[in-house]
Amino acid sequence: MERGDFAEFFLASAGAGGAFVGLLFVAISIGPQRTFGGPAITGAPRQSLAEAVFVTLANGFVVSSMALVPGVAVGWTALVLGIIGVIVAAHLAWIIARYHRHGLLRRSSLRHQIRVVSVSMFAVIVFATEGVIGLLLIRQPDDTDVLQWLAYVIIVVYVVGMLRAWTLLGDPQYGLSGWLNPLQDLPPMEAIVEVEETFVTDADPLEVQ
Repeated sequence: MERGDFAEFFLASAGAGGAFVGLLFVAISIGPQRTFGGPAITGAPRQSLAEAVFVTLANGFVVSSMALVPGVAVGWTALVLGIIGVIVAAHLAWIIARYHRHGLLRRSSLRHQIRVVSVSMFAVIVFATEGVIGLLLIRQPDDTDVLQWLAYVIIVVYVVGMLRAWTLLGDPQYGLSGWLNPLQDLPPMEAIVEVEETFVTDADPLEVQ
């Protein structure tokens, strides 16, 4: 197996990634207030999830596109985007856990916390793996075994992106996707705004400034 054998895969992957990102923009543009209408103090979970969806889908698109450019070391692309993916996924997990922890829900057990951040933590592992593969490709750009692993990771990245997009745009309430939905048990947006305003009111005026 040679590197050129992966050209068709990366070409198809880049096309699929571009289509996914385009559909995401269209879906969000239909009702932007539903996604970006949250409180501006810490950022609403829905907006953070939307950003994570974009980063995830764009990851597969960019890596696949760069792999098609002759003479470009795709390892650097995989490394940089893997690091960015880890940061974004970890930040999303922190945001989701924070909103589920600060008295906004009746139940906030450890099991509940693990459930709401499970997809994000899995994404952290996937992006970290992508970063490691990037490092290996920097050292050995023509290693077809590592390229094959990169192809597998791209597929998993798309799966995570589609699951997140389904959660963001569909807001499932039942079944496995409903169980994994980190937004399912959040209170109405009005309640979140009220709690955020309480945090600011109770804070030290010097800190608020």
